[in-house]
Amino acid sequence: MSQYTHQLTPLIGNLADGLTTASQTAWEALDASQRGAANEAIGTLLPVMEQLETFTALCRTILALHRIRDGGAL
Repeated sequence: MSQYTHQLTPLIGNLADGLTTASQTAWEALDASQRGAANEAIGTLLPVMEQLETFTALCRTILALHRIRDGGAL
């Protein structure tokens, strides 16, 4: 494994873990909604919104690091 891959792998792992957690939380919100607990469903989703913003930034960072490494433009 190259040094470059070694540096990106944990970032991509963090992204995958975070998205898995966000997905699980969304499923919990769906369960609450299906039970008729709309307020609980929305309350469950609120943290997901912030998490998705963080994951979007992490994904952009990963892609930027890749482009910089390859000498490409951002």
